[in-house]
Amino acid sequence: MMLQSYDWEGALESCQRILQFDPNHIGALETLAQAQWQGGQFENVVRTTSKLLQLNPYEPGYRYTRGMAYTGLGRLTLAAQDFRTAMDQSHDPRFLSQVAHSLDAVEIWLEDVMQQKSERRGKLLAVGKMPVPGVGTGLRCH
Repeated sequence: MMLQSYDWEGALESCQRILQFDPNHIGALETLAQAQWQGGQFENVVRTTSKLLQLNPYEPGYRYTRGMAYTGLGRLTLAAQDFRTAMDQSHDPRFLSQVAHSLDAVEIWLEDVMQQKSERRGKLLAVGKMPVPGVGTGLRCH
């Protein structure tokens, strides 16, 4: 009820009271993750969904939610891993479509990041500022 009225802080408090008595209460953990999401607490969403996955590793919705939190944190590789696993675990066409769109976006971002890194590396090499492995580092290359 609190989440429907956007009282995510009230929902957080209620869930935390329940979890004091039963730290594995699935419903409270699910609501807690939703409230954390609404509050933009992505690190906490990752922690809560990881706990949910310990309790039920076969729930693809938990992986999707954690993947979205990883996306919000810029941890795109971890997000892509969770999205792929969520897709492997589900047979629901609508859910699969939703996750596939998220995975597509993350993979595009990852490609962009790799392209930017490659371009930077090329520019550094062109101006002679890119360190060469084993040269001037005291490390031996065999």
